[in-house]
Amino acid sequence: MDIEIKVPATVANLGPGFDCLGAAVGMYLRLRVSLSESAAVTGVGRTRPPEENLTHRAVRTAFEEVGSEAPPITVEQVEVYPSARGLGASASAIVAGLVAARETADLGLSDADLARLAIRIEGHADNVLPAFFGGLVLSSPHGWMRFQPTEKVSPLILLAAQKFQTEKARAVLPAELPREDAVANASASAALVAVLTGVESSEALFWATEDRVHEPYRLPLMSETFEVHQAMRAKGIPTALAGAGPSLICLVDSERIGEAEAAARKTIPDGWEVFMPGWDTEGAKVR
Repeated sequence: MDIEIKVPATVANLGPGFDCLGAAVGMYLRLRVSLSESAAVTGVGRTRPPEENLTHRAVRTAFEEVGSEAPPITVEQVEVYPSARGLGASASAIVAGLVAARETADLGLSDADLARLAIRIEGHADNVLPAFFGGLVLSSPHGWMRFQPTEKVSPLILLAAQKFQTEKARAVLPAELPREDAVANASASAALVAVLTGVESSEALFWATEDRVHEPYRLPLMSETFEVHQAMRAKGIPTALAGAGPSLICLVDSERIGEAEAAARKTIPDGWEVFMPGWDTEGAKVR
């Protein structure tokens, strides 16, 4: 058995969709998985030992779910994208492991079964679901809905130079919010889904990416991110934290993506990078 797995990066929240909205973008984790005499992790990028590797953990979890023991495998990292930048690297690694487990043996687990396992392992549905299914995903305690992103809107990723841990970003969030902030976010989230699915015009993107639930508390922790975020929005470009940060995502009219890219390159500090990855609409794929 020798399989290749490709899983997209994901951006959670997208501004106001805190812990419920996420989208897959065209940056990828690619792994080659094979049966071996002993568990191993090889390839490009940072490699953790098997007992700490999320892909190995996901494989073991899938087999445990059906009462079996996972065979030893070698995970070769063929292509990786930066972790701890707000692009769902943990989610992609977990989804890759679950898909690999199902390809290795007939576990009798459906896509929905694997998605629920991924949520249980990772803890954040807004990252793992778009990694698994692709596209734009709205999640809730009652399930999830997948939408096809419109080609009229494009993502622009401003990749931060430094890592930032999600735990720190989550620790500063308040336990309670003013009612007007909650209402504003509900309104913006609904508008954002309408725009990203092509129901409404991209003209609404600026206010539809405004957040009052997590960004006001998280951005001050990341000085460079805060400055870039403020500068891009001052230029009228819809900009939001990518996940918990420190990277940013701009959601722009596709006809103006070049203008947004040029503005971003003039704004970002040294060490930051700009990507125009497009949407991923396929999710996790096996070859």
